[in-house]
Amino acid sequence: MNSFSFFFRRILGLIGILVLTGIFLARAADAEKNFNGHYDLADAKADRVFSLEVEQTGQQTAISFFISSINGKGPVPSGKGKGTVEDGHLSFEFKDDFNNEGTCILEAVPGGYRIQMTITELADANVAHYYGNYLLKKTDKPVSHKKPKGE
Repeated sequence: MNSFSFFFRRILGLIGILVLTGIFLARAADAEKNFNGHYDLADAKADRVFSLEVEQTGQQTAISFFISSINGKGPVPSGKGKGTVEDGHLSFEFKDDFNNEGTCILEAVPGGYRIQMTITELADANVAHYYGNYLLKKTDKPVSHKKPKGE
């Protein structure tokens, strides 16, 4: 009976260690989600250009973006913000150069990354139509987010 009890306690201890290790590894994988890089629209037939740059250090991020119509006419909002990676997605707040402010969530989805942009403080309604949901693809090209000449 004693050898069975000893064996049973060892098995329970081993199971406990495995469960705790699994929990630790799952949390570490979420914490290390890497959004660092450049993103463009996944839809090549889109009527606009959307470019997003994410610089991530640990769970902290700095972002910049610009949006314009494909023909280059009209306003070209660009913005910056800061955010954090948590629970497998990137959340950040931004302010654009038209003084609009908003929040965003970037997350991996089948086929790319989905960004949800919501204006929380509308200062200029002329660019409001640019904000919403987009499907993005991560690319290898780093880009500086400067407005096209003439804007």
